Amino acid sequence: MLDTWTAIDFETANNDRGSACSVGLVRVSGGRVVERYSTLIRPPRPVDFFSARNTAVHGITAADVAGAPGWEQVHRDIVEFCGQSPLVAHNAAFDVGVLRRACAHSGMAHPEWDYVCTLALARRTWGQLADHRLPTVCAHIGHVLGAHHRADADAEAAAQVVLAAMAHYGTSSLLELSGASGLVLSHLPAGAAVAVPEAVPVEGGDRFSRWQSQARAPLPRAWSGADPDGPLFGQVVCVSGELESMDKTEAWKRVAEAGGHPAKNVTKKTGVLVAGRNDHGGKSAKQRQAEAYAAQGQRIRVVDEARFLALLGLEQG
Repeated sequence: MLDTWTAIDFETANNDRGSACSVGLVRVSGGRVVERYSTLIRPPRPVDFFSARNTAVHGITAADVAGAPGWEQVHRDIVEFCGQSPLVAHNAAFDVGVLRRACAHSGMAHPEWDYVCTLALARRTWGQLADHRLPTVCAHIGHVLGAHHRADADAEAAAQVVLAAMAHYGTSSLLELSGASGLVLSHLPAGAAVAVPEAVPVEGGDRFSRWQSQARAPLPRAWSGADPDGPLFGQVVCVSGELESMDKTEAWKRVAEAGGHPAKNVTKKTGVLVAGRNDHGGKSAKQRQAEAYAAQGQRIRVVDEARFLALLGLEQG
């Protein structure tokens, strides 16, 4: 039921999306918070180290999680807590990526979920804000975010963003909110209990099936209400290779939300090529084509995934 949903937020130990070290959950039903859950997590063994950069953001160390439950137990708790209700998160691509990647490191299956990104929702609802980072949006809606980058506080904040948007549009469920705001619910397909190699991002189904699905998928249209001064507004954007943070259909949706025009191939209209990972190493055919156009004088930028996320204004946790 779309009048019951769960806000979720993860923190990670290092730059691997699967290194979950903390999670916060806030369940909302009938327009009010009915239950909360949070815990520290021992990250999956392949990625259980803490980087100084991540610890500087959230303050969690290896010593803090030494006695915490592992991912297998926490994942069971998440599934039990959320059930089949939709998830919401601020920069949901990050949190969904944590779910997928941590399960892959642990050789575990995960169920399917619909989810809503409150970052995209905030952009559509309060476009006048200088930015749509969680602290900025919370200040606008009057929610006190006391400890940004603490999973329980950020999950609570994401829940309050949805409730504020519902009040703004006069809606009472995620389905009604989606219709009023024009924001389409995203979908995380179920993942099989198969550990994948580190170089392969986790998705539902085999790679060839995903490629076929992406090749047939229609491209979303640029949102005319996006910030015209945004770095991707009006740009034709092509994604090459695999992204760790999201699949291509999600990337296309993000580009369109920013007012850009997603494209499947590099052409003389392309303004940005996102160079993801490819199995063969080196440059992809699309990147070589983009560089050839650039050598001929075309204004085209080749950016990596980190720069792409920055252009989209996405936070890393």
